[in-house]
Amino acid sequence: MVIHVPFLIFALLLLWFPRQWLRLGFSVGGRRKRSASGEPWTTREAGDMSVSFRDEFRKLRNYVDLLRGAAGSLAVIGGLGIDACLDTVDNASRSLVTTVLAAKLLILLVGLLIQTVRLERQRFICFAPIFFLCGISIGLCGPQTALFAFALIWAVNPMVGGPQGFLFVYTILTLGFGRLFTGTTDKLTIVACAYLLLPVLLSLLSQRPLVLFTRKSVRAQGAST
Repeated sequence: MVIHVPFLIFALLLLWFPRQWLRLGFSVGGRRKRSASGEPWTTREAGDMSVSFRDEFRKLRNYVDLLRGAAGSLAVIGGLGIDACLDTVDNASRSLVTTVLAAKLLILLVGLLIQTVRLERQRFICFAPIFFLCGISIGLCGPQTALFAFALIWAVNPMVGGPQGFLFVYTILTLGFGRLFTGTTDKLTIVACAYLLLPVLLSLLSQRPLVLFTRKSVRAQGAST
């Protein structure tokens, strides 16, 4: 087994860094949002669980999630001219190749769980790390499949409802584009689809709603338990 220690440390820092530590207190266009908050078309109704394109693309931390997910997954899996942090020599046994691949996927899985599950005041909350998922999909599926699926899910987003429906349709699109661009269903594409569905599964198993990253969602979940 070949271990590139700098790449491994770099990947772990990016992927295992909890989003809640990014206390920047700033969103793209934040001042404009406050000045227009009185307009009816810019105000969301209470209990609205839909995924808003306008709201999500105004959050600076979403772009950070996208970039660190992409950079971290490429450092783990390799691709685009980047060497994987864990690799094997050419004549390695099949069992070693499988072990190394499992280690790579475990690193990504732990990172996803850190972004998805949070304990706030001893209460379990499930988040939908949409932009982080797109980032790690770039390393798993390649940029073509990942970005086409990400673009199209936002195009059909008004028809899919909340975060659970969003991720379910996003999974189908990723699977479809993966087959379209590669001519087959690659095993890493299947893994990417499983990761996309994981927050939905955790939400269903825990009987907790799947929410987006906002301060209001944390307060609401805390008040409901």
